[in-house]
Amino acid sequence: MIESIRSYLKKFLPPLEKTFNSELQKLESDVTKLAPKTIINFGVPLAEHCNLKCCGCDHFAPIAEQAFADIGVFENDFARLSELLNGEAVTIGLMGGEPLLHPQVRDFLYIARKYFPKTRIRVVSNGVLLLKQKDDFWKACRENNIILEVTKYPINLKFDEMKKIASSFGVTMKFRDNTGEIQKTSYHIPLDVEGRQDAQRNFMQCFHANNTIFLNKGRLYTCTVAANIGHFNKYFNMDLPISARDSIDIYKAQIAQDIFEFLSKPIPFCRYCYVDKRTFGISWKRSHKDIKEWTV
Repeated sequence: MIESIRSYLKKFLPPLEKTFNSELQKLESDVTKLAPKTIINFGVPLAEHCNLKCCGCDHFAPIAEQAFADIGVFENDFARLSELLNGEAVTIGLMGGEPLLHPQVRDFLYIARKYFPKTRIRVVSNGVLLLKQKDDFWKACRENNIILEVTKYPINLKFDEMKKIASSFGVTMKFRDNTGEIQKTSYHIPLDVEGRQDAQRNFMQCFHANNTIFLNKGRLYTCTVAANIGHFNKYFNMDLPISARDSIDIYKAQIAQDIFEFLSKPIPFCRYCYVDKRTFGISWKRSHKDIKEWTV
């Protein structure tokens, strides 16, 4: 049916064909976003803070106080998720902040692999501390088949040396978001601190929603912004509310489907994102911890 309409427009109403294809693509995207997934991708912070402090970071790492993941909580959470998901996930990102700040980073690699034996597991890093890692870190990466995914920021680091040492230990290292070839840029994804936006519409238009799933202390969030808004509230003395309805407790979920259905729906916090005001392709720079980095 769709192909018949497309063929008709192409033959008799060419100007409308582009519009039809565009609207169809948007509809397909909307349907996909609202459809509960059957397998998950998620990230989990090993450190809330960062040593690079990128402007407008959607984890709010530049303004986060120093805090490290508790390894006991981490293992409990991974054991529970593995139980719910039968040990299956497409990709897991061990991130931050900056994960290499964690003094026990190598131990997390063994735990993650223990509970998700077949999953693609990545350490997502800015690379600043990579050449300072000891042999036991590289050994842990190799033994657990961990991928090092480094974002190549426009800073003076020895990226070629990083790749050489990774190769010497038999560890796969990749550049995140094609930054090995393309100049790293940033984006501005501002908040509406008054919460006046349409949550449903925001969810449908947001690249985070049901995509950048985030695990933190036993709860799964449909996006990184809601998961980390506490840093923004504390640093700027704000009160953008985050409640139990904005995430799902993995210990209360009965089956995997409970999780997938929750993640595919808007959350109350969606009304605090100003999706229409988002801008992309901004030159990368370090944060000045100005509230305007996260607001209109």
